[in-house]
Amino acid sequence: MSEALLEKILTEVTGIRHDIVELRSDVATLKTDIAELKSDVATLKTDVAELKSDVTMLKTDVTELKSDVTMLKTDVTELKSDVTMLKTDVTELKSDMKFVKTELSILKSDLDTANYRLERIENVQAEMKKSMLDQKEIISILSARSIEHEAALKRIN
Repeated sequence: MSEALLEKILTEVTGIRHDIVELRSDVATLKTDIAELKSDVATLKTDVAELKSDVTMLKTDVTELKSDVTMLKTDVTELKSDVTMLKTDVTELKSDMKFVKTELSILKSDLDTANYRLERIENVQAEMKKSMLDQKEIISILSARSIEHEAALKRIN
């Protein structure tokens, strides 16, 4: 073996050693990178687990909100129906009140007419009583005169 061959092998061995040193450095760097990545992955796993928990809670909250909205829609629908019924009732009450006021006005007018007629009847009755008293007085006077006249006739005869 020649020295050139040994030199060549030595150069190759030196190159291999250099490559191994670089590989060891790369492996060390990769181990550091992997350790950092593992740490990052562990942190991300924790973050993702927290996010999953948050999302689960948010889903529960949203489900509750949807339920609340559904109940509120039902309540609002019932309120709208109640308001519509109340409006109808108020309209009917206004109409009934208008009818009652009209009827009351008619009754007041009828009562005024009846009171006027009653006054007239009372006046006529009072006049008739006075007339009857006058007639009784006249009859009484005539009776007294008739008796006087008969007595005078009896005296003459």
